[in-house]
Amino acid sequence: MKKINSLDKGLINESGRSLIAQKNTMKQAEGRIGELQDDLEQLGNLNDVQGDKLDALLLQAEQLMKGENSSTPVSATSNFTRITEKDYENLNTLTVSDGDSWQVFMLKMDDYLVNHQIHVPKDPFDELLSKREKAELIQRVREDYKMKTAECDKYDYMIAAFCGVAAGFIDSFFVGDPNNSRLLEWTDKQVDNVVIKFTKTVWRFDKKNGAQLRKEPDTIASAIGFLERRFKVNYDARYAADLNLGENTLNMSASNHHLKSLGHSPDLIGLFFSILDQFTDRASFISDGKVIRVEPIEGTNKFELRGGNFMAKLFAGFANWLGHLMSDIAGSSGTRGHMDGRRGAGIPLPFYSLLQLFDFGSIPVQKGDKLVSETFAEFSVSVFESGYDARFGVTMAIPVAFNELAIRLLWALKSKFYHQRSWKESIPIGNKPELRRMLLVGHGALCMIDVVDGALRSGGNLLLFATRLNAVAWSRFSFAALNEVRAIYRENSLDLNVLERDLEEEWGRLFG
Repeated sequence: MKKINSLDKGLINESGRSLIAQKNTMKQAEGRIGELQDDLEQLGNLNDVQGDKLDALLLQAEQLMKGENSSTPVSATSNFTRITEKDYENLNTLTVSDGDSWQVFMLKMDDYLVNHQIHVPKDPFDELLSKREKAELIQRVREDYKMKTAECDKYDYMIAAFCGVAAGFIDSFFVGDPNNSRLLEWTDKQVDNVVIKFTKTVWRFDKKNGAQLRKEPDTIASAIGFLERRFKVNYDARYAADLNLGENTLNMSASNHHLKSLGHSPDLIGLFFSILDQFTDRASFISDGKVIRVEPIEGTNKFELRGGNFMAKLFAGFANWLGHLMSDIAGSSGTRGHMDGRRGAGIPLPFYSLLQLFDFGSIPVQKGDKLVSETFAEFSVSVFESGYDARFGVTMAIPVAFNELAIRLLWALKSKFYHQRSWKESIPIGNKPELRRMLLVGHGALCMIDVVDGALRSGGNLLLFATRLNAVAWSRFSFAALNEVRAIYRENSLDLNVLERDLEEEWGRLFG
């Protein structure tokens, strides 16, 4: 049979036609079974009559043997002929072998429908479903896939606001900004541990495959150094002097080259430009509101993309991108190797590099004793250079995750014990309008505390204000707001995305 990877209207129609043919065959079989049951019942009745007659004959025989005369004659004739001589017609069946393809099966099915004059309506399932089944299907679709507005009570809003405010205080007192964060040191250590474990896995794999390696990396500096050598890329220039810029200008330094280089972005854009640069032996950067692609100066970075064919090179390019990100997420080997404990410049947050495209405006920024004016693009670079990187993003995600989990947990407990719903209905996932509204309120409360805290603690310094803003919280709040607006706009309509996803899963289960 045909394997289903996505919904196909033609396939659904074909399945409906085959079900109608099967329904016709089943009706014939049920009718034949009914006839057989009736005949078997008649045979049972005849058997009872014959049994009674046999008992009477035996009684007469006993009386004759005793010399007694019986005045009641017994007829020994049988009425089996009416049933035993009945001719049963063969059932109209369709013969299908295991080796038949879906196309062959449908050809046989269509011949069966034509030969037996079976009418197939435009919508086969309209005939297949009974009125009760249609009503149950409509009710299920309305309950599971209808976009509904939330009907929250005061306790729902109180729970959401409480969780959001609590998460906001966690963000204010423990996350803060990159230079004054009580959680940043812990998250930096966790990132270091991940990098070291990743490095050891790669090192052992290479060693197992015959690579001539020395000591296994056991410090963050040695781990980063090994990954830098193991996953070399051609776009890892630290200074503009390492590139053939021509007429282009690029204000790049060691503190911001991970932001300027698009291949260092940990998102789909970064993956695209990394693969593009590795295949074309060029480097892509973003500066002054535009993307520039230049060639590295010959000899500064020896690079050759491995692989004997296109797919092998594509996989190697992906591996280089991922491995090189791991080498840079915790800073460079040079900065992390110093005894002064410098943190080093990591990689930017996902899609943060795109902020450099907005090269307009005038933002006053206090840098040391000077007050300078920067465009929005330049301001985003200054924020990144202040330590606002992916590692700090992990720190910012802690209060957001706490807020999300707390709201979902309390909603589930309230649903179970206050509203007396089942545990299955209280699972805090899926199309739950009240939960969706509570998440919006909760993350909104978190963002409100975040912006008030940033305004109070920054003292009018816009750079400090920006570094205290929780980008992860604002992203999650924006997503929750979009979901709520979408639900209000599409009230009483179907959530087709969820419906299609569930149908695809069902098709995959049936035909996979």
